[in-house]
Amino acid sequence: MPVLATDTNLAVPYYQQETDYYCGPAVAQMWIDFHSSLVSQNTLYTFIQNHNIESGWSTDPQGLEDVVGNYVTNLITDDHKWSSADAAIMGQAVDTVNRGIPSASLIHEGYHWNAVKGVSYTQYGGQIYQINGVWVQDPWYTMSANIYYAVNSWKNEFTQVDFPSSTWDNYWVTVQGYWGSRGGAPDYDKEIENIRLMDESAVSTPITAETDIAGFAREQMNKQDLFQEELKGSSPGNTVLVHSLNKNYPDYYLIPFEKDGVPVVVSKVDVKGDTAVFSAGAALEKGASSIKPDLDEARKALEYAGYGDLENARLVWKPCEQTMSEFMPVWEFSNNANEIKYVGYNPFEQKVMVYDNLTPGKMRG
Repeated sequence: MPVLATDTNLAVPYYQQETDYYCGPAVAQMWIDFHSSLVSQNTLYTFIQNHNIESGWSTDPQGLEDVVGNYVTNLITDDHKWSSADAAIMGQAVDTVNRGIPSASLIHEGYHWNAVKGVSYTQYGGQIYQINGVWVQDPWYTMSANIYYAVNSWKNEFTQVDFPSSTWDNYWVTVQGYWGSRGGAPDYDKEIENIRLMDESAVSTPITAETDIAGFAREQMNKQDLFQEELKGSSPGNTVLVHSLNKNYPDYYLIPFEKDGVPVVVSKVDVKGDTAVFSAGAALEKGASSIKPDLDEARKALEYAGYGDLENARLVWKPCEQTMSEFMPVWEFSNNANEIKYVGYNPFEQKVMVYDNLTPGKMRG
């Protein structure tokens, strides 16, 4: 039988988290509304807090499991401690394709929840043969409700929990569901035994002086049939390099594609040594900018705060309280005396802010 490429992307409604620690309630809100009805994030957070089993969490996996199972009739929910990212991704893929059920992934070492709602895959004999990428909804403000990650790049985000006192420490953690009774849990070992992940070499190219990063990003999106309607008639805008401040994440390019000067898609290409790797893409909300704030807005905020002498500027990112999304990097300003300030967009106060430091999250999940 022929090998066929296809895509399953569930129509999960998107909601941004309403506070910097509401990623769990926002993911629960999306998942519950997909199956049932809309419940406020405040109500969901209160329920989660009453069902968390460990301290130090805004939403621990048990709390998220319980809140989704409580509000969706006949959906049995479980948190999973996977021994590898590959197995977890495959398990979520069969939930999406075979059962029509989204799930949740705990990313960035346990600090942030994302909803996983879709998978791009190659099929053989009517079954998943190879996973090429995943569709996720990040409740952090990203200017997009629909983000695609090439599967091996998703593994940069979906990392082991690093919380030594936790029962979930050192595992790849998901919350997943199935219909029926608790005795009918899926046999994931059997369901995923013949599935593989696309090799990263399929979305990589050497970086040379002649490498056209925007052209490479467009080629990869066309090859994977991503954002074709939005890309039609578009042209690449200004490609920017974002410097990673965390050794576990590579530097990366963000490449906007524009129509009449308005960005419609932004693509992410990782830099791994002398290799460029297509990482992710997102269709932007109407009127959104690809970098928020832009350099002029950031400089004005810096000058207003009294730091106009910091002339050197570059875009940087690491998972932190100020931003949990690589699509929302911050500006780092410095001078020759090694004074540094950061400028970014705060989605909860809806304004540009100046920060002394980029600080680790206070609470996990």
